[in-house]
Amino acid sequence: MEKKISVLMTCFNASKYIIFSLESIIKQKYKNWELIIIDDHSSDNSTEIIKKFNSKKIKLYKLNKHIGRTASLNYGLKKIKSNYIAILDADDLALKDRFSDQIDFLDKNKHIDLVGSWASTIDEKGKTINNRILKSNLKSLESYMMFRNVFSHSSIMFRKKILKKVKKYPIEFIYMQDYAFILNIMKYFKIYILPKVLVQNRVVKSSMTFTVPSKRINEERLKLLYYTSKNFNFNFSTRILWLIELTKVNIKSFFI
Repeated sequence: MEKKISVLMTCFNASKYIIFSLESIIKQKYKNWELIIIDDHSSDNSTEIIKKFNSKKIKLYKLNKHIGRTASLNYGLKKIKSNYIAILDADDLALKDRFSDQIDFLDKNKHIDLVGSWASTIDEKGKTINNRILKSNLKSLESYMMFRNVFSHSSIMFRKKILKKVKKYPIEFIYMQDYAFILNIMKYFKIYILPKVLVQNRVVKSSMTFTVPSKRINEERLKLLYYTSKNFNFNFSTRILWLIELTKVNIKSFFI
């Protein structure tokens, strides 16, 4: 029997693209899933679009007030009962093999507790802009994470047992909560990225890339750089790359 996967999606005024995200889940080759959607008090017709799917596998929780993405993710984690949790953002798409490939990998690699994948970036019309590919083994992946997030948040799947140790997304991060969450997981568990494009990340003018204040992003990047330095052991080459990244962020902060 197929193991059940809980897919967590947060939604805030995502009416323009959420239908495509939902369809990408419904079209998965792997069928034993449930979708937990946390609507963060949208003011558009996102919830009406979700309800039109009329599926018992889709569970919608509409919040009475806007609490932000980090708090919405944590609210959703509390609603999950399955042993496997996948993330998909409301603008993004999962390719049809995503769930089957990732759960097969986790079943065959018991020492890995979180797996992501390569991702492609698409524009508002769904046209591919570029591919987010990282060719590395487990050791080099962990080194990269010391100074740069190389995971697409919409690509991750992890075992629920992680939450007994890493209970939630760090609430002090408004924009880089996914990077902080994975770093916290890395303190206790092994991670991996499948060398295959399994998700598509949509970049639009309303995306965080265009709307988030640069000052706040830099503050969070600095906090995470200092976090990795304090909590992980660096080899010489990783330390050099970490210092280069720290210098870049400090220079950018100076000119903001």
